[in-house]
Amino acid sequence: MHIAPSFPNLSVLLIDASPHYRRIVRTMRYQAQLHRNFEASDLASAATIFIQKQPNIVILDWDLPDGAGPRCLTAIRSQKTSPFAKAPVLVMMERPDKRAVVHAAKLGAHEIVTKPISPNNLWTHLSGIINVPRKYRENDGRVTLVPRAISNSMF
Repeated sequence: MHIAPSFPNLSVLLIDASPHYRRIVRTMRYQAQLHRNFEASDLASAATIFIQKQPNIVILDWDLPDGAGPRCLTAIRSQKTSPFAKAPVLVMMERPDKRAVVHAAKLGAHEIVTKPISPNNLWTHLSGIINVPRKYRENDGRVTLVPRAISNSMF
């Protein structure tokens, strides 16, 4: 039996179009004692919740309909549209290929995981986001992450 870690003081916004997948990830979040949870099924509702609730972490489905996953990550990282441009974002992909992974990383994804995600994989990535914070830099009104190799070797 595996014991889930506890992240009780964090709030999480899950953005996924699938009600089934939102339910699965919701169960995993509750197992990790993440009780401050918000969910959105599309870009419009995600934007509203993101601004109103100011979640500590965003879990984003890259494969939202109509290419909304990359647009959502771009909006989160834009200092013009997002008051919380440095919110950690864990991106989930159904079929990650090199191009999509590189694109998500360039847009500012903290972590990238493959769907379906297991509880251990989710907890490992959440723990990484929380315990090994990434450094940021600001370029032309956008927040980007310093690559791990650079951020770890610089300090």
